[in-house]
Amino acid sequence: MSTSVQESAILMSLKALYKDADENNLWFYHQSSGEGEVWCSPQYLRLKQSKGELIWGPEHWELRNPKGYLNNLKHNAESMVDEYNRMAERMKMETRLKIDQIH
Repeated sequence: MSTSVQESAILMSLKALYKDADENNLWFYHQSSGEGEVWCSPQYLRLKQSKGELIWGPEHWELRNPKGYLNNLKHNAESMVDEYNRMAERMKMETRLKIDQIH
């Protein structure tokens, strides 16, 4: 099977996932040792695939709510700032970091 035919077949096999993602505001998620975590909105994944990138079959993707990931990033950022500030205090440094909340 030629590369373009194979890529077309893969893209066709993703149609149901795209429909579900678009209708439910979900993002495509992939994790592997080589790629790490990959999060793509449906629009971004379409763009990357139009450039011949991230053309992986549906078995490589999971649909997830990106809000959970965003909350996790926020929690990790807050934890890192807290850790930095504790270390700076022990080192008697005056500089402290602060995360401004935007609502």
